[in-house]
Amino acid sequence: MRLPFGWFAPAVAIAATGIAVWAGSDLRIAVPATAIAVTAAGFLLAEVALRTFRPRPSAPAPPSVDVKANLGRAFRSSRFGRVEILVTLDRVERILKNPGLPGRSLEEIESVVRLPPADFRAYVRRRLSDLEHEA
Repeated sequence: MRLPFGWFAPAVAIAATGIAVWAGSDLRIAVPATAIAVTAAGFLLAEVALRTFRPRPSAPAPPSVDVKANLGRAFRSSRFGRVEILVTLDRVERILKNPGLPGRSLEEIESVVRLPPADFRAYVRRRLSDLEHEA
C-alpha cells in the first residue's frame, strides 16, 4: 500500500519552513508555519519508516512437480522434450553443486538439442554421472 503523501508533504514542509524564516520575529506567523513544517516532516518520516520496516512477503512455495512424469514425457517428446531435459539437468546442477551456473544461450541449447539421439543420450548420461559424482 502506497501512502498518499507523495510530493505534497515535502512541498508543504518546504513552503512552511520558508514562511517561518520569512516571518522572522513575527510569532503570529512563524509559530504556526513552524508547526506545519514539523508536522509535514513528521509525516515524511513516518512514510519512510513504514516503507523501510515493512516486512517483505516471502516467496511462494514452488508448485509440486512430478519430475518423473515430466522427464518421461520429455524423453518421449522431440525437440521440446530435449529442452525440458536440458533445463532440468541445469536446475539439478544449480541445486546440488553450482548455484551460480549461468543460463544457457540459445546457441548452446540449439547445439545440444540438435545432437543425434545416441549422442543426446550420451550427453545426458555424462551430465547425470557428473552430478552423481559431485553430490
